[in-house]
Amino acid sequence: MVKSKIDDLISFLKGKKVLVLTHDLVDLDGFASCFLFKTFLNNVCKSNEVLFLFSEFSKPTKEFVNRLNSKFPYVNFKLENIIDVSTVDVIVILDTNNLDQVGVTNDFDLINLNKPFIFIDHHLNLQKNYKENITNLNIIEDSYSSSAEIIYEMLECFDLILDVPSKFLLVAAILVDSGFLQHGDNKTILRVSKLLNEQVEYQEIISMLKIKEDISERIAKIKGFQRVALIQEKNWLIGITHVGSYEANVAASLLKIGFDIGIVCSTKKTEYRISIRANKEICLKTGLHLGKILKEISEEIGSNGGGHNGAASLTGKNGINVAKDKIIEKIKQVLNK
Repeated sequence: MVKSKIDDLISFLKGKKVLVLTHDLVDLDGFASCFLFKTFLNNVCKSNEVLFLFSEFSKPTKEFVNRLNSKFPYVNFKLENIIDVSTVDVIVILDTNNLDQVGVTNDFDLINLNKPFIFIDHHLNLQKNYKENITNLNIIEDSYSSSAEIIYEMLECFDLILDVPSKFLLVAAILVDSGFLQHGDNKTILRVSKLLNEQVEYQEIISMLKIKEDISERIAKIKGFQRVALIQEKNWLIGITHVGSYEANVAASLLKIGFDIGIVCSTKKTEYRISIRANKEICLKTGLHLGKILKEISEEIGSNGGGHNGAASLTGKNGINVAKDKIIEKIKQVLNK
């Protein structure tokens, strides 16, 4: 990351009242990025007032934050939401660059808020033309496996010393979003190793991240396995199935039982969702990038899609079969090059 980019961001944010947002159903990477970004602003832009507005937290995020609060009761990880956002000067949106994923509350309308906003994200740049987005200040780097790594690098640029709770949170977020380093690279591993020490033990963080699957998730996985259809393309195996929920978890589980790519569809009341996972080998050997494929398809059919090379999702209002067929077709084109 170019330090001048960070300097430009600081120069713009200095002295401003900042509202920090992330995506719906906040995951650990989104939460950690917001929490550590506040640390960054408080130390670098000392006059900043930083406010947060979150939607519902995912179950794993709730579980980990509760365990973190138990271990470090003196740290307030439970950030309060605010209601009145009319007084903020600028909005910074972390861990997504798609406004369709930032529905915080039913009465929150970011488009019509008429406030400038900036993205800091590690997903594929959707390059959408949002009127209030200050595009030259966006920090969107899809070479990182998590947004938390971007914030960590920003902290490092200013030699900011992190306390033990913050290191716990950072390591946990990086581990989860990198698939416990499966989707990371050497830089990801080095960042984690620099955060670890006698007070921040890897195995303890792993233990804190372990969450027993509830019965509904286990049922979703079993049903997904029962319904899976197999496509063999050359020596690659693609598994396609459908469930009512837990699409991403089921897609990841398909890789664990032997598929190279897992495609999982789900139809809700008002929309459909397709989650896809691919193992590292197929991405490296074929150049497969699921995020680019889903972004391209979303533009063709008027849906929302994107992600990383090995993990991506697409949501739309109707036409799930058309979307699924297009995904399979484009994946086959890549595998047969």
